[in-house]
Amino acid sequence: MGIRAGSCYAAPAPVNVSSPLGVGWPGIHLVGALVNKLNSILGGAVVIAIGVVFIVQFRPASGQQKVDAGPKCVAEVKGSCIDSNYFFAAQRLISYAGIDGARQKSMGFRKQVAEGLIEQWALNQDAKRLGVMVSDDDVSAEIAGGRAHISLPADKAREMGYPLHIGDDQVSPLLVKDRKTKRFDAKVAEKDIRTRTRLSPAEFREYQKQELTAARMRDIIKQRVRVGESEAFEQFSREKATVTLDFARLDRRFYADLVLDTSPKAVETWAAQNKEELDKVWEGRKAQFLPECRVTRHVLVKISETASDAEKDEAKKKAERLLERINKGEDFADVARKTSDDSSASRGGDLGCVQKGKMVKPFEDALMALGEGKVSGVVQSEFGFHIIKVEKIAKDADAEKLGRQQTNTDMYLQHESERLASEGAKKILEAVRGGKSLKDALQAHLDEVLPKTEAPAKKDDKAAKKDDKKAKKDEKKDEAPSDDKPAVTAENHPARPTIEATMPFNSSGDPIQGVRAGTEVAHIAFGLEKPGAVPNDILPLDTGYAVIQLKEKAPASKEEWEKNREFYVSSMRAAKQNDALIAYIKKLRSQVVGEPKFPEPSMLVDPTSKDDAPSNADNEEQ
Repeated sequence: MGIRAGSCYAAPAPVNVSSPLGVGWPGIHLVGALVNKLNSILGGAVVIAIGVVFIVQFRPASGQQKVDAGPKCVAEVKGSCIDSNYFFAAQRLISYAGIDGARQKSMGFRKQVAEGLIEQWALNQDAKRLGVMVSDDDVSAEIAGGRAHISLPADKAREMGYPLHIGDDQVSPLLVKDRKTKRFDAKVAEKDIRTRTRLSPAEFREYQKQELTAARMRDIIKQRVRVGESEAFEQFSREKATVTLDFARLDRRFYADLVLDTSPKAVETWAAQNKEELDKVWEGRKAQFLPECRVTRHVLVKISETASDAEKDEAKKKAERLLERINKGEDFADVARKTSDDSSASRGGDLGCVQKGKMVKPFEDALMALGEGKVSGVVQSEFGFHIIKVEKIAKDADAEKLGRQQTNTDMYLQHESERLASEGAKKILEAVRGGKSLKDALQAHLDEVLPKTEAPAKKDDKAAKKDDKKAKKDEKKDEAPSDDKPAVTAENHPARPTIEATMPFNSSGDPIQGVRAGTEVAHIAFGLEKPGAVPNDILPLDTGYAVIQLKEKAPASKEEWEKNREFYVSSMRAAKQNDALIAYIKKLRSQVVGEPKFPEPSMLVDPTSKDDAPSNADNEEQ
């Protein structure tokens, strides 16, 4: 026994498998040991009867072969045949707990069963090289214990095993006991094996010998893995230590709405400096505007998906009041700016030049029915109630001109708001590094970028009382509630930068919403040592940037470790053993298996309904 000379792949060290218990198999006993134990409990006559049954009913195969009209090999590996009878037997054993057609198809069940048998073959080849063997008595003991071994692909074993109720030992239960006596009954065992696997006892023994050899090889590979307490404690600390952050979120919308100069002159100047880039963008957007588009504004009274009939009625009445204000001569853009629930409210409801096919159907139908300068009635869509105005119908060259202007404005807002948010975040980070608090650094930035407003002149007491009296009189006079919203300012803007705090999180946490993909906040946060520390760079968000600062770092508790020591050591060992097995099988498949052939690919096609799945009707307890 030993590693073959000239072997080109890694393998487990040679092991002694002569012990009756076998390597890594404390549940496997020789039939002789089983007979001796039963003899002391049940008496010689019963034991002799069971022994005879094992010899006659479950003796090793004596050369007989089952005749099968179907294809013999589900796969061919290096000239060896993976028996299709074993393939169908494995399907029935693996799906013992029941599996519907949809779940079976989603996991590629039949293909994975075949892959499992290929891995079983590879492990058996490696066992021969190492001299690892399984005796007939070992097989008999497993059958007597009601254990049928199966092979799932190493890299899919846990993923498939959970829904199929198959553990890491990859064992499917056999019905081998009499229902009344609760003792082993060879007739019960034979019936279950035949009905579930469609194999004779001799064929089943040979199949299980191969599976048991593969299982023993898996155990040998896993037993080489060692996990020390220090390593487990490090993992425990990573999971149980927590961090809390303070952070300032800088949203591009805030800068676009309140900081950027959005005048036509500012846009034109920027567009002239970025003409080449804008020409490329326009070529991609041209079809959105030509041959015709409509310059559109709208007011939206939003309704939620779960709105009640009463809430919908109230929203519709509000939209009707707003339409009445517009029809009486109030400027449409002003009404939209003061009342609309859409993000376009800050632009007076401006949607740009809209082409057919860009809006939901009720909105589009109303839009296309309007003439230039006309206002619609109240239009209901899935989003709520709209009032729509077509300011201009632009065609051909006119549509292209408007389209280019809109593209220039969109790109200007996108680029410049991104730049301002990034520069602002970097200035705040540098200020905190220089000793300022995050709150003071943020306020200093806002004072710098927001337009200055003069404080109102202080009134004397007499004038103030007069104004209060007038306000109360006006309030009493205006009994109907106003539909107007407060004007958007730096103070009430929904994306105004503020200081926020995360909840405590561990090393796998995701503490800040909207972080750009690929940014590991937890990794960055756990790299900060003391409260008040900041990282080397700002944090990119989907909507802008953030500056983070360590608020608190709580290490894992030693007391908690003492309570969970055994669990963490065993869990980590199991995970590393699984990784080691996957790596070993991957190398084995690459260097020993190569590319298997599947003579009948249709055998690997999963059923589309439960009726076509392996039947479990005969699996009920005898």
